[in-house]
Amino acid sequence: MTDHFSHGYALIIGVDQNSVPTWALPAVAHDVEALHDVLIHPQRCAYAEAQVKLIRGTEATRGNILAGFDWLQARLAEDAAATAVIYYSGHGWRDEQTQPPQYYLIPYDVRRERLRSSALRAAELAEAIDALQPARLLVVLDCCHAGGMGVKDLAASYTPAAAPLDIIMPRDGSLAKEIDNGGLAQLTQGEGRAVLTSSRAEQPSYLSSKAQMSIFTYHLIEALTGSAQPKEGAQEVLVSDLLSHVYRHVPATARQEVGAEQQPDGRLTGNFAVALLLGGKGLAAGATPPDPVEPLPAAVTTVPLASTHAGSNIQIGKIEAVNVATGNQIIDQRGATIQVGGRTTSKTDGER
Repeated sequence: MTDHFSHGYALIIGVDQNSVPTWALPAVAHDVEALHDVLIHPQRCAYAEAQVKLIRGTEATRGNILAGFDWLQARLAEDAAATAVIYYSGHGWRDEQTQPPQYYLIPYDVRRERLRSSALRAAELAEAIDALQPARLLVVLDCCHAGGMGVKDLAASYTPAAAPLDIIMPRDGSLAKEIDNGGLAQLTQGEGRAVLTSSRAEQPSYLSSKAQMSIFTYHLIEALTGSAQPKEGAQEVLVSDLLSHVYRHVPATARQEVGAEQQPDGRLTGNFAVALLLGGKGLAAGATPPDPVEPLPAAVTTVPLASTHAGSNIQIGKIEAVNVATGNQIIDQRGATIQVGGRTTSKTDGER
């Protein structure tokens, strides 16, 4: 079993606050915090914390978002086997006063009176993504949030919309070619590119009153933590798991909770792992996957110990340490001797 998804890197962007107060999306904070915590948790996706960057709140400015791509590009340049995940949650807009219409993402520091020049053009985002060139790439856009958040108050001349797939992953193959209908069933493992949007271009992306996050991100995290029901014994989450799960569940939840249509859209080439499944342990047959809104368990890490200094922890092999409020719980291999807080304990079979 692998301890970390060692070649995984993620840039998570959430525009939950806004310089125009009525344009804020408080639930986006739940989206990005939940996704960030699941990605870096050793018993979930198991990304190294230093390889995941979160931009949110007042830091989610246009300049900081673009700087986040510079950070990611620098990390990817050092790892030829990298898998990169880019996630954006916030308002998306289509300017229908231009022909063809232009698509934008709305950063924290957008100016109401200068919306075009202060927003982030989706085409500019696509250029930043295209420059990354990792071995494998997944882009997730949860744009155009609606549902009790005053989404229609942004500007009368702008239409809420998700950026279309052609902007991020063109059909001409500049990022990757389009797969045919039914391609999911024909995919083989290998390197590739994938883009997943929370809704089709003409649809809003709704917030869930029950989950306190977007409907799409709730089901995305479900898929990352075993609800996609991958093949028994699987230790990794494949990008096809994500697409198939949100395709099935987001429309049903949107109809049930808000009485509206929301259909995720996606495009991909190849099939590849995007995370470890429950820390690489996988989901046991008949086991219930964790709920995204439930608190994460205390982090368990496996660390090697080897020391002959007096008073230090000594063990041949590895131990698992759980950090809890009252101290450290150490679980050792059978028959090993460990020391916790200055007290040495010998463990025999059946003891803990």
